Amino acid sequence: MEHSELKSVRGWIVIASSFLFTFFQLGSFKALGVFVPKFQEQLSIGVGAVGSIISFCGAFRFLIGPVQSRLANVVSARVLAMVSGILTGLGYICSAFSTSGITLALSMGLLSLGLGAPMVAYIKIGRQCFNVNFTLYSSITFTGGAVGMMILPPLSEFFIQTYGTQMALILLGALSFNLCVGGALLKPPDETLTSRPATRKNYEQLDSDRNDTSLATSGHIEAILNTILSWFGVYAMRKRPVLFAYYLAFLLWNISLAGWIIFLVPYTIGLGFPAQQASFMSTLGGVGTLVGRIIMFAFPDQTLNSHRLQFMMLSIGGAASIFLYPFVKAYWLFATLSFFAGLFLGTPVPVAMVMIKFVVADEGEDFAEATGLLHTSYGIGTLVAGPIVGSIYDITGSYHIGFFIMAAFEAFAAILAIAKPKADTC
Repeated sequence: MEHSELKSVRGWIVIASSFLFTFFQLGSFKALGVFVPKFQEQLSIGVGAVGSIISFCGAFRFLIGPVQSRLANVVSARVLAMVSGILTGLGYICSAFSTSGITLALSMGLLSLGLGAPMVAYIKIGRQCFNVNFTLYSSITFTGGAVGMMILPPLSEFFIQTYGTQMALILLGALSFNLCVGGALLKPPDETLTSRPATRKNYEQLDSDRNDTSLATSGHIEAILNTILSWFGVYAMRKRPVLFAYYLAFLLWNISLAGWIIFLVPYTIGLGFPAQQASFMSTLGGVGTLVGRIIMFAFPDQTLNSHRLQFMMLSIGGAASIFLYPFVKAYWLFATLSFFAGLFLGTPVPVAMVMIKFVVADEGEDFAEATGLLHTSYGIGTLVAGPIVGSIYDITGSYHIGFFIMAAFEAFAAILAIAKPKADTC
């Protein structure tokens, strides 16, 4: 089974398409940090407002996690991925013509919708193609995000310097339309894997079996309620309470990751470094993330305990990296720290996904819903990162306090990952 997965041409096409998607997904979010001073100047709004808008962009794609899981179960990955390219490109182009914070937020919402709609569908089709080698799939796929972090921020700075802010956003939109091509190549290994069963077993039946008369009188209301609850992963967490601790850990870690992504470039500029050197910090962070995710290739699907330990170690390293930023002044030290911050903060993405895989063994709708809830935890973390750090900067005129808070969140995430399932057979 393991060798047949690796020999599948269709499977490697799925990896290539997923790589391209994560390239734009994380790379775009990182590139928007380059535009923070530009948006602040052109729209005459504060850093906190710009940070909140970009946080919203990064968060919305995750907050629609319940919708992503529903879409992944009823719409083909190919269709979702192609629509993603159209919406992402239009989001960038619309943002180029924004005249206020409101219109910028609407444009960022469109961009985020494009980068969010197919997320679970990509993961689900990857699970179908690489069930045994899922860690390999996750590592290669999410390496695309690291490459995007390396390329898109300096490319955006080049576009700004050469063509101006408006044309830079339009060019990024044009590049994003390539997602349609990657999506057109998607096809699951077996079409029967994507077919939905005629009926779905509801988790509430774990408590007791209901007789036909009861179902006849309250079936419709109960079905609606069950659907809503399943959308938000209530039943998944009810069956597996450890998921709550993990989701909270992922939320706190993502606050730190998102805050670092959004404010690293403005922070560097605030220290007196030129804009191009500040953008280079994003590239170094991307290199660190790339190195970390390549290292993950050496850790195939092992046990839940091994991946929990990896997450805890990475979170501790991330907390230390963010904590040290306010004490570093020399450019080469700042650059070195950015590399290690990228390594520790960016590598946990595939680790978190594999942890969910071990806790939720089912690869059907259970897995899709659990993954959707994982994305929701990411979204909440991303949503609050910009307002927290940006507002603290507006009040104090310094990023130091915000970075200290992010370091504390990272440390607490490591503590939460200690939790283990009651019956750990992993």
